[in-house]
Amino acid sequence: MFISVLLVAIIILLLVIIFVSRGIMQHRLDTEIYSKNQLVSKVNTLRSEVAALRSDKINDDKQQHHYGIRKAKQELNDILEKFKAEGKIKFFHIIATGNLAVKHPLFEQLRSFDYIVITDKGLLNIDVKNWKEKTFYHFSTEPENDIEVANDNLDQIVGQYIVNQYQSQFQSSRRDIYTFTEKIKDNRVEFDFYDHDPYLSAAVNSKELKDAYEKQFNEKITSVGVVYFSDGSINIIDGPAEREKYVATASSKRSLKDAVEEMIAQSKHDISEKDSDTIIDYLNQ
Repeated sequence: MFISVLLVAIIILLLVIIFVSRGIMQHRLDTEIYSKNQLVSKVNTLRSEVAALRSDKINDDKQQHHYGIRKAKQELNDILEKFKAEGKIKFFHIIATGNLAVKHPLFEQLRSFDYIVITDKGLLNIDVKNWKEKTFYHFSTEPENDIEVANDNLDQIVGQYIVNQYQSQFQSSRRDIYTFTEKIKDNRVEFDFYDHDPYLSAAVNSKELKDAYEKQFNEKITSVGVVYFSDGSINIIDGPAEREKYVATASSKRSLKDAVEEMIAQSKHDISEKDSDTIIDYLNQ
């Protein structure tokens, strides 16, 4: 009798243990499921926030770029109106390249510029940049550009060193001019190289545009590219690479004015207003 009661007690105890264990396991399972759902929810929320921030940054960058483009046009208009009033130029036209047709024969050259300015003294091809980071601009790996050590050109030395390190470490096949920015972050400095140097591109494309215009219209013409950093607060470290005669750099409205004035002063070939209309029609074809 005692054995029977003991067995029954053991069975009941086992059933209780099984029941309790099952409850504990179910509770753990429910907790894990809840934790997993919460984690998934947080990950999705973070992804949404990152996507939103990325979208906002892209939109902000686009807005800043468009603002820089509009600002540059207004400043160009002010400068040219003043020169016209002073009798330095007779007329001017500011042509935006934003709607340039892909089929245009000069599409590759024209699309690198935001505005083509036509005056009686020649053409100004304006490439507007809205950069804000510290920028090392127009550096070369050529040995002729070695710089003497001095406190006032430390940035030049750094720029030359970074270019040479880039050239050697990445076994770059590029032998032209480099432009890169310096970004200060937590416990590190990042150098971001651009695929092409805007100064060199402006020089090459302005020369090609000059040749194309002269061939098309059988008239000599002055064509100068201007890389305009419209933000005004950019810290440009201008490299010592040899300068081209078809391009200038401007980082303020005043230096933009100087670049335009220099083109006017050096121009040897005038354009009639009739010829300017022909050029406008050619650009808009």
